Amino acid sequence: MQVHPLELITLEQFAKRLNISRSTAYNWLAEGRLAPGRHVVHIGRVIRVLWSSDLVAHLLALSAQEPVKDQSVPKRKGHGGGNRIAIDCDYLERN
Repeated sequence: MQVHPLELITLEQFAKRLNISRSTAYNWLAEGRLAPGRHVVHIGRVIRVLWSSDLVAHLLALSAQEPVKDQSVPKRKGHGGGNRIAIDCDYLERN
């Protein structure tokens, strides 16, 4: 990934460069991962990302701080398929 000294790009271009969805880019903006004035510029309703080596370093530092989530699928317990609903027979007798 080539980083220019400073470049103003759209949020869509930012998402494409990082290979993330537009909604993820907007979520990062809403969560404060992209600091206004430092990484993002708002001019009225127009949003531009200040693409620079500082931004890339900032995102790398954030990713190093995030805990790694377990991506494995939890194992099911008991019998039955995924579409079956568990019914509490005692509940039916009480009501």
